[in-house]
Amino acid sequence: MAASILSFTASPDRVYVGDEVTFTATATSTSSDSLTFILYYDAVIDTTQTNNTHSPYSVHVTDSPGTVTTTFTYDQLGNLTSGTDTFYVVRLVVGDGSATSATESISVFVTENKDPTFELFFEDLPDLDPGEELNLSVKVYDPDGDPLVVTWDFGDGTVVVNTTGPALPGIYVNQTYAWYPVTGPGIGGDMFFSLVVTLEDSYANSKTKSSQITVVLPPNGYPVIGFVASERVIDPMEDVTFYANATEPEGEALTWTFVFNNSVEDVHVAAYHTDDTPPGAKVWNNITYTFESPGNYTVRLYVCDGLVPHQSLAHNVTKEVPVDVVGNSPPSIADEIAMSEESPEINVTVGYTQVTFHLQAYDVDGEIITATWDLDDGEDSRVNTSAGGPIIYIFRQEMYFNQTGVYNVSVVVSDGILGHEVVSYREFTVASNNMPPSIDTIDITYDAGNYAIPGEEVVFSVTLSDPEMDVIEITWDFGDNSPILSFNLTEYVDGNLTCVVNHSYSEVGSYNVTIWYSDNELFGSLTHEKIKEVEVTVDRPFDKVVDSWSWWDYTSLIAVLMVPVALVMNLVWTRRRRKRLEAQGISLEELELRESIQLDEPDDYSEEEVD
Repeated sequence: MAASILSFTASPDRVYVGDEVTFTATATSTSSDSLTFILYYDAVIDTTQTNNTHSPYSVHVTDSPGTVTTTFTYDQLGNLTSGTDTFYVVRLVVGDGSATSATESISVFVTENKDPTFELFFEDLPDLDPGEELNLSVKVYDPDGDPLVVTWDFGDGTVVVNTTGPALPGIYVNQTYAWYPVTGPGIGGDMFFSLVVTLEDSYANSKTKSSQITVVLPPNGYPVIGFVASERVIDPMEDVTFYANATEPEGEALTWTFVFNNSVEDVHVAAYHTDDTPPGAKVWNNITYTFESPGNYTVRLYVCDGLVPHQSLAHNVTKEVPVDVVGNSPPSIADEIAMSEESPEINVTVGYTQVTFHLQAYDVDGEIITATWDLDDGEDSRVNTSAGGPIIYIFRQEMYFNQTGVYNVSVVVSDGILGHEVVSYREFTVASNNMPPSIDTIDITYDAGNYAIPGEEVVFSVTLSDPEMDVIEITWDFGDNSPILSFNLTEYVDGNLTCVVNHSYSEVGSYNVTIWYSDNELFGSLTHEKIKEVEVTVDRPFDKVVDSWSWWDYTSLIAVLMVPVALVMNLVWTRRRRKRLEAQGISLEELELRESIQLDEPDDYSEEEVD
């Protein structure tokens, strides 16, 4: 007797992708105390019941009789089709160790949950007054009969949620809502809100539709302003009173903003607020300001019938007045920093270069002016001072440079009054006539021959020279992805430096050895960072094998050598025979012809007779 299956079920047998299915199987055997359950969750690949050799499966062992309960989750649609549905064939095989097994198959339908949708959605909504209620109704539908969550976002920060039962036949969802826009001072005309309705089922499928709501606000007039200054031309530290008034048609509260600008930036901003007034009444808001520094100022007034933060609305009207603050002027630079050498170069023989810097400056008020130099040398600043008077002064500073590089020299010119500092900069490069190093010789030494063998130490020897005997930095790249070696060479012998390195290669091949070397005088003459490349060949030597000869080898050689000897002897005999026949008046060819046809008459020209 074999095992027999008592029951095999799937619960549920119709699911969506991602849902879990529980399988329960019961079996028994009359010949064994042990049962093996094998469940193939995707058993066949087509309608002809072709076995799917890649089917996921699980194995369970129980006593007999036994019951197995297990779960499986399908992550994609079924591979077989029935109408519009897709399904899998699940096969149960139960064995008890005998030659035959019990088999049973069931189907599990795995489909995809579909999106909900709107069957009806409102259109052509009317314009509304503030606070006017609007009745809204939508009809929603879910092809899978799922319950839906309907979310209403009214665009003003209010969100309302409705839930439905199974929405397979289509369900109406209603809302009544009124918009109350913020109609603060200065706001008028139409306001727009975006109403968004979202459907979502329990499988996170969603659908969204939106509509624009228009709320019409009553018209609002602009304020009308007046703005004048008590004085237009003043001295530093003098007060100026600004007289500002506004007439607001609706008598709304006003925001007043005064902005003081010195032609470069805003130096002061002041904001004030006045409350509601009778419609059309004139409101005054005067302020006084002290201008501390000379300059050309613009004072702008902004008046808005909206409270902060509504200052940037279209109802923000503006006027401006100029104020000139005159007084002591800052010094001026007549010409930028000049240099005695435009391209200074250090002479390596003396070790430095001398540069003189010039700057021309003046003060229209005749104040004593100072020029404070930063020569970018790490030392304290140098200072030049004028004698005073409204003339142009030439300030000089002398500098010795013994290091190459990029320098930034700056000068601050001031008449001693805070804020009257004027700055000039000059960036330049100090070079030198230092010459670059060079490689005189490169030697590569192998143990034997003109190539290396794997594992052999190759000796590289480089001889370098440098006219100034600078420290030479040398870097080796042996071309086989081994670590790069770097050295600083300082010990000159007879004006030369020598660098010797050993390296072995593990693999056969051709290798490019790259040598970088430099004296790091980057601002010297010519190129101070150089590269040299050499090639190293790594190979294995050819081994010659010499075998001893046997008697057969000698016999074969003699036989081969006898072939040309026999040919030569045959050729000599044939020529002698031809000559004897020709002496008798017959050719060798005629004689051979006669012999071939076996003539009856005696041959008077036989070879014996010729002899």
